[in-house]
Amino acid sequence: MENKNAQFAGSIPAAYDRYLGPILFQPYGEDLAGRLAVDANSSVLELACGTGILTRILRDRLPATVRLVATDLNEPMIRTAAAKFNQNDAIEWKQADASSLPFDDRSFDAVVCQFGIMFFPDKILSAREAHRVLKPGGVFLFNVWDSLEQNPLGRIAHETISSFFEKDPPTFYQVPFGYHDHGEIKSVLAAAGFSEVRIDVVSKVSVAARAEDAAAGLVHGNPVSVAIAERDPSLLPVITTAVADALQKHFGGSMFRAPMRAIVVQARA
Repeated sequence: MENKNAQFAGSIPAAYDRYLGPILFQPYGEDLAGRLAVDANSSVLELACGTGILTRILRDRLPATVRLVATDLNEPMIRTAAAKFNQNDAIEWKQADASSLPFDDRSFDAVVCQFGIMFFPDKILSAREAHRVLKPGGVFLFNVWDSLEQNPLGRIAHETISSFFEKDPPTFYQVPFGYHDHGEIKSVLAAAGFSEVRIDVVSKVSVAARAEDAAAGLVHGNPVSVAIAERDPSLLPVITTAVADALQKHFGGSMFRAPMRAIVVQARA
């Protein structure tokens, strides 16, 4: 699954974890984990685990006897995640492509994914793989971002970055905020064999200590930084400052609060 917008490597995982984790992913990880109900002898597979933000929440909330397997396409993200855990946490880490999972049929009681589905190039194939590894009646639980219009942090970052490039602006932000049509999501899941699809729209508030920190994450915590550097590396610090200024203008410079909205999906195999 070759996809530049899904390649989180180099310094990206550390910036993603430090700056974006607390303000974007922790709140929705708590929400997603709170929706997962499995018994003590279950097996849970996490797709696109990133730096282990949801993994940590799941491990803390699930019974210790639950088998938890965390996967990601990007080995650097897995290394960053694994470094935050110890052997007693009993996490099985594995590099894996969601469109070709290295697991037997009917291996898991639940498959979960936090803000990863949007990056899968072939969403039907990946959903079929999730269905394949789930036991009959198992749950597929994931979230995706709503549109840029409903997520001003992403919208401001995207618009500010684009303003520096008259031609061929980076398109990264169109990917994570581009898979939110309820009908399309239901159609993909139906094609993969899922039923009992439930979709909830979940609004939360992102709280950041400083606009500069949020900007650092929005520019350096994802592959948009690579796209900028490919065009003109000297613009990276300039753009980061511009994003910070735009965030400060909209929300204030310290302890600002910004609305955000995601879509949470549950389906049965």
